Amino acid sequence: MIVTLSLTLLGTGCAYQKYQAKPLDPAQTSAKLLTKNIASEDFKAYLIKQGFTENLLPFATWGLNELTWCALYHHTKLGVAKAQLALANASLETAGQKQNPTLGGNIARSNQANGDIRPWAYGLNVEIPIETGNKRQTRIEEAQHLVEVARLDVAEMAWQLRSQIAKDLLRYHQNIAMTDALKNELRIQTKLVDLLAKRLSLGAVSSTELSAAKLRQQKTQFSLANEQAKLIGIRTNLATDAGLPIKNFNDLILKPLNLDEALTKQSAHLNTPDKYKNLQTSALLNRLDIRRSLEKYTAAEAKIKLEVAKQTPDISLNPGFAFEFGDSIWSLGFSALLNLINKNQTLIAEAKQLREIEGAQFEALQAKIIGDLGQSLASYEASLENVRGLKAQLVEQTLYTQKLQRQFDAGLIDRLDLTQNQLNTNSLEQQILEAQFNNLHAALAVEDIMQRPIFDDFSMPTTISANVNHE
Repeated sequence: MIVTLSLTLLGTGCAYQKYQAKPLDPAQTSAKLLTKNIASEDFKAYLIKQGFTENLLPFATWGLNELTWCALYHHTKLGVAKAQLALANASLETAGQKQNPTLGGNIARSNQANGDIRPWAYGLNVEIPIETGNKRQTRIEEAQHLVEVARLDVAEMAWQLRSQIAKDLLRYHQNIAMTDALKNELRIQTKLVDLLAKRLSLGAVSSTELSAAKLRQQKTQFSLANEQAKLIGIRTNLATDAGLPIKNFNDLILKPLNLDEALTKQSAHLNTPDKYKNLQTSALLNRLDIRRSLEKYTAAEAKIKLEVAKQTPDISLNPGFAFEFGDSIWSLGFSALLNLINKNQTLIAEAKQLREIEGAQFEALQAKIIGDLGQSLASYEASLENVRGLKAQLVEQTLYTQKLQRQFDAGLIDRLDLTQNQLNTNSLEQQILEAQFNNLHAALAVEDIMQRPIFDDFSMPTTISANVNHE
């Protein structure tokens, strides 16, 4: 009877879940990755959920913000971070669970040698654990901070995706601009070679001059071919950044870059009187890894509270009933651990040391941010000064070009001199172009240190942890 009752209580006390196998199928996984595209209904529904109107979808052209939304939905790295957040949320539920009571029973038979009324004895007892010292709430507090750590991990991964897209997108636009500049240079050099070839046929120049011009032409052709070859790799990187297969990414039309507008925009944000102080204050207080480090420190504080609370033993109540050889007996007992020897000092000391480590890591992180921000701003200022210096040279070169044009119009110089000057101007313009892109790269480095967009009004979704990929 006692065994039957015990099994009945155990069987009906809770609903059991059945194990369900979920094997990984490499072929199915790879097929899923290769079919990701921006035209899927799931992606469209995701964008509508983020506030986009249906008539704007799919995007006609794709810039930094559009590619970022694509990565936030499709990139597998974000999926890993979200799975880790789901695990942290599950741990929070576990931390809040109360301990289950324990059911015990026994059965015995006597030979009635002492004149027992009946030969059988049955016993049933229940052990009810009672936590003391507010341990459950402290576990919940620790788990809540660890959930916030995981949530900030997701947000930081999202920022890293956006940051990498911004860098590779800028490399893409730089490649397009440099390719156009090299094409123009090759056009001028070809014109110069033709002029020298005509002069050589007339005996006006030596073959050495023509050979030197052809050599410069060949070098430009090689540079142009090399720059054009880089474009394939850059587009592949952008496809990876956005979480799309390259064949689907190639269907996207990327927005052109207005270089002057981009330079003006970043200059408006970075060329302010108190820029270093304002940026430093914001970074030291609001960066994602700063907030995550603070949460980890607070979780370590909760860990100490939990270990201190464990110095107070938990209590177990043991009500029971027994039918012994004809007598009915009820009982009520209790038990508690006597921590006379081990009062949890070792685990308390370990938890305190963990807090010291988290505190030291937070301080080291802030010191690194201060150094990185100072270095990035110095690089930005240097690149900006380089642009200004080269533009000043271009002003002088423009004045010189105007002078040569007047001389050419007056018949004082020939077209060869004018073409050679065009080549010099093109070389200087290429230097300016490279310096301007270096300036934009330096500005992106500042933005990356801030871990937030500072050159546009894009805002990362506040509920990014809930953005689940349903493909």
